[in-house]
Amino acid sequence: MSNQAISAAVSQLKQEHIRLCKELSRVDEALSVLGSLDGITGVPAKSAKTVKSVTAPAKRKISAAARKKMSDAARARWAARKKEKAPTK
Repeated sequence: MSNQAISAAVSQLKQEHIRLCKELSRVDEALSVLGSLDGITGVPAKSAKTVKSVTAPAKRKISAAARKKMSDAARARWAARKKEKAPTK
């Protein structure tokens, strides 16, 4: 293989790595949102290397008012995003 072909392959792999990291971030965010709806907190570990202890961390308790604020803020973000994506006629 020529140096140009190798450089092009490396560049393409780096771009794919960035895209996959962004996708993983969106999946982690979705899991944390869905988990919080079900009473499960936290985001799963990305790999076995990140898990250092076996004990579960102490759970934080969020008041109903704080949950409502977060819910209202999320709805506002979703509405804004939906408004941006809506086709204009």
